[in-house]
Amino acid sequence: MPQLTKRKTFKIEALYAGLQSSYWLGACIFSGFMAVYLSFYGFSDTLIGLTSSLISIITVVFQLYVSSYSDKHPHIPIKRTAALIYLAMIALVGLLALAPLPILLMLLVYSLTGGLINVIPGLYNALIMQFVNAGLPVHLGWPRGVSAMVYATAAFFLGLALERYAASILMYLCLAALLIALFFALKMPRPPGKPDETAASVPPPAKASFRDLLSASRVLQLFLVASIFMQAGQSNTLLFLPRIISSAGGGKTALGLAMFIQVGMEMPGMLLTPWLVRRFRARAVLVVSFASYLLKAVIIHFSNGMGGILLAMAASLLCYGLYGLSSVYFVNDIVRPHERVRAQVLVTMSGALAAIVANPLAGLVVDQFGVNTLNLACAICQTLALMLMLLCAWLQNAGELAPVNQRGI
Repeated sequence: MPQLTKRKTFKIEALYAGLQSSYWLGACIFSGFMAVYLSFYGFSDTLIGLTSSLISIITVVFQLYVSSYSDKHPHIPIKRTAALIYLAMIALVGLLALAPLPILLMLLVYSLTGGLINVIPGLYNALIMQFVNAGLPVHLGWPRGVSAMVYATAAFFLGLALERYAASILMYLCLAALLIALFFALKMPRPPGKPDETAASVPPPAKASFRDLLSASRVLQLFLVASIFMQAGQSNTLLFLPRIISSAGGGKTALGLAMFIQVGMEMPGMLLTPWLVRRFRARAVLVVSFASYLLKAVIIHFSNGMGGILLAMAASLLCYGLYGLSSVYFVNDIVRPHERVRAQVLVTMSGALAAIVANPLAGLVVDQFGVNTLNLACAICQTLALMLMLLCAWLQNAGELAPVNQRGI
């Protein structure tokens, strides 16, 4: 029987690895080279920042709707919702690839597609936690690690390809990646049992609104604010990394190499996180992650050549590799079972909320003052994020030590 369970969990992990890898392959092509693609079609840095901000606004709207829909209709498999989103993305990316569009229409179609893409991670986090909550010993680390290597490898070879081919090839490649992602979304099995049946022995209370969910947990509030500052502090490396590379004297090949190192270094952290959260509290792992984001931002700010930039990319070892999974465990533990889909979506929404304000400002800063000023602003944001995360960890610890009738976390 244990051997049967082991085979079952490995199959789930393997399919989840395909699910995550195909998603991040498409995200790498579509979002990782956003500045390169949009610049090719005449977008200024300011307009690129505005496009990213519009993507984030659309992301928030979609995530609020999709997460509430999933919580209200637990009988509808999450994978089916993801598959429908992929079908919409395939249609939109096909339009970008095959039809010549004026800048304004391209901005709208690109933003709508990007908003849909950003909905998927929250759904996938909630999906895999359904297996965990059902009692299956599913390991999240190696599937996410494989997806990180797929992203990194794709980024490296895309950098090489863009030295030889026009950026217009990106949407054709993205279309192929989305078709693969749709296949894995359909192949993923449904979690055993009824939703949350194994996670709670009593019927859950009535569904709470997002406002109720937030007001019930000061820890969740503070963690989301810390995450917003952390995500805002990445606007230079996530959106304007091509500008950082060019200011250091590198080209598109160097850009691909930097992305390869940045994402590839996340894999060890992803592999270690399940082991770490079994031995340490998730909040402690998150503090280390936030400190690593600050270190990376400081190295970038003081770098004056490609050597320093690549060193900063290597500092990603303990950044998203730890944050991506430990945040899932952290949030899963601080909310009630019937709120977990929306809580996971709130975490992914923190990046969208940060981008709504940070990315347009980042574009203006690059256009007006240069990328070095943006690097300084990002380092300040990461400092604030770490301070807030330390306060969040202290608050959660104090709440656990307080008498039950005094807890407000």
